[in-house]
Amino acid sequence: MGSVPTEGRAIRFGVYEVDLAAGELRKRGRAVKLQGQPFQILAMLLRRPGEVVSREELQQALWPSGTFVEFEHGVNTAIRKIREALGDSADNPRFIETLPRKGYRFIAPVNGIRPALQAPARRSVVMWALASIAAAAVAGAVWLYLSRFDQPAPSPLVVPLTTYPGSECDPSFSPDGNQVVFAWDGGDKADAAGLYVKVIGTDAPVRLAAGRAFAPAWSPDGRWIVFARALPGSETIVQVLLIPATGGFERKLAEIKAAPSPDFLPQTIDDPATRAEFWPPFSWDSTAKWIAGTAKPSESEPTAVFLLSATTGEKRKLTSPPTGIPGDGLPAFAPDGRALLFVRTRGAHIRDLYLVELSRDFRPNGEPVRLTFENRFVGKPVWMPDGRSILFPAGSVHNPSLWRLALTRLPSRPGKLERLAFAGFGVTSPAVSRQDSLAYSLAPFDTDIWRLELDDTGRAAKLATKLIVSTRIDHTPQYSPDGRRIAFGSDRSGNHEIWVSNSDGSNAMKLTSFDGPYVADPRWSPDGRFIAFGASGEQSTVYAISSDGGTPGRVVAGSLDGWSRDGKWIYFSSDLKGNHELWKVPVNGNPVQVTRRGGTGGVESPDGRFLYYKKTANGVTSLWKAPVEGGEEVRILDSFDDRYFVVAERGIYFLTSEGKRIQFYSFATRKVETVAEFQKFNCAWGLSVSPDGRQLLYSFPEEHDSDLMLVENFR
Repeated sequence: MGSVPTEGRAIRFGVYEVDLAAGELRKRGRAVKLQGQPFQILAMLLRRPGEVVSREELQQALWPSGTFVEFEHGVNTAIRKIREALGDSADNPRFIETLPRKGYRFIAPVNGIRPALQAPARRSVVMWALASIAAAAVAGAVWLYLSRFDQPAPSPLVVPLTTYPGSECDPSFSPDGNQVVFAWDGGDKADAAGLYVKVIGTDAPVRLAAGRAFAPAWSPDGRWIVFARALPGSETIVQVLLIPATGGFERKLAEIKAAPSPDFLPQTIDDPATRAEFWPPFSWDSTAKWIAGTAKPSESEPTAVFLLSATTGEKRKLTSPPTGIPGDGLPAFAPDGRALLFVRTRGAHIRDLYLVELSRDFRPNGEPVRLTFENRFVGKPVWMPDGRSILFPAGSVHNPSLWRLALTRLPSRPGKLERLAFAGFGVTSPAVSRQDSLAYSLAPFDTDIWRLELDDTGRAAKLATKLIVSTRIDHTPQYSPDGRRIAFGSDRSGNHEIWVSNSDGSNAMKLTSFDGPYVADPRWSPDGRFIAFGASGEQSTVYAISSDGGTPGRVVAGSLDGWSRDGKWIYFSSDLKGNHELWKVPVNGNPVQVTRRGGTGGVESPDGRFLYYKKTANGVTSLWKAPVEGGEEVRILDSFDDRYFVVAERGIYFLTSEGKRIQFYSFATRKVETVAEFQKFNCAWGLSVSPDGRQLLYSFPEEHDSDLMLVENFR
């Protein structure tokens, strides 16, 4: 790319504009603070887009000979301030690329305005200039013609499409690519929630439908938008509705029984960032006559992909997943309507992409073909307009990244699979226009592990502080028996794995490398030598590994609960006999059933005499107690959050049923008191008390609202 002679005029890139004459950086017309040397460096890079500006050039221009300054520190600080102003990243740059030991390069497309040329005074000079310009024009035309075949395509440029308070998700392009319909929760104004249409390049959206509306999809002819709304008073019956794209009255097309995704907890459905996965989206065929959706045929059957007639509401079952799995969903018609993508969920957080070819009357033409074999989470797929590749989120269930899969023998043979790093993590609901624009919802999920100091009575002694922090998910913490280390689950490596750190959170070390399944809930053996943990795949499995590292060993199929106090048994929950019951198994031996009338989540008392466990009936979870050697069971708590409780010397710490308070049940007084209370979000996953009873660990989410992102120069 050549220089852009824009001195005295504006240079634009993405949503930013630089006025060189005024020395101002603006974002969507609003001034962004950037002064002095950082602005001068940015101006130098913008004058030479695509070229490397060496560190020596920066030193000569801004720190001339004789200036006393630590140059290396100065330029590093200036570049850091530029990146902060632009929201850029050194690891995944959108604007400024660092070339180690060389310099820096501005990599985003730049639009500059060339200033008017001043006319020379003499005619001969004018004629010479005109001749030179004409020759240059011819040469330039030839160069442009030839260079278009070998010039690299511009790098994708990611810019915000929406930045409203709260969460926006489920984007869908209009056929001309100029508008996007999406769902918005309204932020702090719940009465503002609904479907909105936004003209790209403008700021104010127009509300199309009010209330808890989600999963919109624009029809190929541009006339209609299909969307879903939960039936009032129900979280499983969904109304499928049509509304004119220009606004007007809603028309009910059908009612379907939807099955929420097993990858998300019920309390997440009010977060639009996850609703696209919780309530599967719709897809139109190319003729605008049929709409593909997801529904559960009956209570005993897995979910399947259905076709709905856009005129009559007729329902036709399209896929027949095998029994014993959650089922099929997230359908996406091919651009020509002759094939359909869908996602088959085979276990918790384990999904794969499938493709079924269709006849001219939209019936399956053969068995579905499996396209991915990664054994990890896969989100909503979308076709590229040419039908030669597909995009989909995949990876960590809470923080998926965006991937592209080429189809080498159309349409059923998978080809090259690549991660699109520019999209970052936390990608959901991708959408592609016919004009190759890409939009998606970006909602990176971040939970940190907090530590709460406790007094002699088990109450909070001071405010909680963050202990283990990253930009990803850190949760399910567990103190070691000696209190010197903490095991926890985290996806900071890109996949959920087990990590171990010192008790102050330092020196975190990755213990496992499963690279796929959801791995969490570590439990220390009483002697501290081993850590048991759970892995969710096609079935939940308990593993054990040396606390110093090594190769994990499979223990048993089931959901991990914990160790017996003598270290001889591992408790786990399973439906081996049809009902969910509590079992125990020696590290090398056969399982033994513990409960007979229901029970999961078994934890022994500190003295090893009693077993505490939970039962769930009619959506309410209660806590029970029984002697380890057998005997009468007693209800301890009538209701609490069914995810976590921890039995300590003085009592039991647990989450309340709504997940917003940690409470303490005292063995001495049999009374319940609140230890910690949360206002905006629910407590996340995991509770642990230190061996001396003076510290409580829990995980808590950071702000995780979602915005829509738009990708320019995407091919």
